[in-house]
Amino acid sequence: MPGTGRPPAPASAADSMPWLLLPLTLVFSFSPANKENMENNFQSCDSPNRRNTASQDSSNPLTVNGVLGESVTLSLKLPVHQDIQSITWLHNGKSINFILPKAAPDLRISATDPKRKDRLQLLENYSLQLSNLATGDAGLYCAQITTQTSTEFSYYTLQIFIQVFSLHAGRLRNLQITNHTWLSEIGTCEIHLTCSVENSNDTFLRWQVVGNTSINEANLTISWDPRNSSEQKFTCIAENTVSNISFSVSTQSLCEGVLNMKNHPDTKWIIIVVVVTLICIVITVGLLVWRKKDCLWRTGNKYPNTCEKQ
Repeated sequence: MPGTGRPPAPASAADSMPWLLLPLTLVFSFSPANKENMENNFQSCDSPNRRNTASQDSSNPLTVNGVLGESVTLSLKLPVHQDIQSITWLHNGKSINFILPKAAPDLRISATDPKRKDRLQLLENYSLQLSNLATGDAGLYCAQITTQTSTEFSYYTLQIFIQVFSLHAGRLRNLQITNHTWLSEIGTCEIHLTCSVENSNDTFLRWQVVGNTSINEANLTISWDPRNSSEQKFTCIAENTVSNISFSVSTQSLCEGVLNMKNHPDTKWIIIVVVVTLICIVITVGLLVWRKKDCLWRTGNKYPNTCEKQ
């Protein structure tokens, strides 16, 4: 996730022992000598005789944040419909992994950095995962993808944050979505969603809706007409300096209950109809019994057959 700002300042002494995140590579980046090394490293990854067609170029690398001692993934997007000959992962201009996708399984991947080979893992599409992050892992990464016709590059800047006590940015967990759903008079399903997360200090909450449109609020109100619209999905995304989590809901699942109520009679009305019917039956039977007894009393019980016909 690209960095959106510097980490918060330490809490005052009056605060109860928070955790503080210190970006190591911010110091690294501001050093003139290191800045020159960074430029040289990019040049060593990007051959001047080849055109860079990757999404992250050397002048605008993708910023990835990691926490000391934890894991981070550098996601790689491979070119489609191209015959990939080799992939090389480099850190600050030095090779750390070399991949031959078409080679035999035991020859396909070569860990060229023996000191870190146990902490480097290649995932799907040869994305690079670094585990048990150390301060030395910070810096510039490049993925060089060689095809039959060209060489493409993807660039990343990895920032490592130290976590000490702070009440500020921490790893996000337990994302929750609460909803209030009702059926309008015109038959549309009205939905109100609220997104929340634990450890929400310095957390940015947003909704991703139809067409990858983002709404930068924790609350979302939707009006969905199942007669004219297909099912829609809404995703709540929580982000802070060191992590991001998301959770999705669909209009079909949210509106299922109220739409079923529309298609079926209300239970309370069924109960009322049954009770009224029973009362009418009891009253009718009671009247018949009373009329028979009244007839027998008036005739002195001399003509019971006549009373039964009434």
